[in-house]
Amino acid sequence: MKSKIDLKLILALTGVALIWGTTYLGIRVAVESIPAWYVTAIRQTIASLIILIILIKQKELKWIGWASFKRQILLSILMVVIANGMTTVAEKTIPSGLTSLINATSPLLVFLGCVFLGIQKPSLKGFIGVFVGFLGIVFIFRDGISDLLEPGYRNGILSLVIAVSGWTIGTIYSKKHSGKPQYIFLNLFYQFVFSAIVQ
Repeated sequence: MKSKIDLKLILALTGVALIWGTTYLGIRVAVESIPAWYVTAIRQTIASLIILIILIKQKELKWIGWASFKRQILLSILMVVIANGMTTVAEKTIPSGLTSLINATSPLLVFLGCVFLGIQKPSLKGFIGVFVGFLGIVFIFRDGISDLLEPGYRNGILSLVIAVSGWTIGTIYSKKHSGKPQYIFLNLFYQFVFSAIVQ
């Protein structure tokens, strides 16, 4: 019996590949004519409005309570303001390929951090999967590895180290203090609104 082709899955993967895969290139183009922090503020504002429309349409827009709100503010600071913001700042001075290469260390660091803190059990398959994914990025952007030693890129690389640290800590924190799955859009809405205002 032939298995049915999941069209939604194919479209979703294609969308992720195109949208996420061109993110760093898009940022690089944007910061050539717009200040980096303006770029991030515009992105988060647009994201907030899109999610707001979804929440209103689904009648799910509501107050999440102070405890949850504080968690979303912390995640917003770590994963949006610091991670996204510093990545955008970095791309003002370094190539998008180098940005992709350095940011590719995030999944590996998250995996190691979760194992170290006991959030998940060490898994050889998990480590191999993350490591192979990282090697794939290294292979794609292998010509830009030498840029890591370029003196003119030091500030940009430092910004990316801060960005990766923020994303890694935020991801590990969210894994440890994950809320109810049905509130993902609602939580993201508060995160994006806060970051849009701050940035």
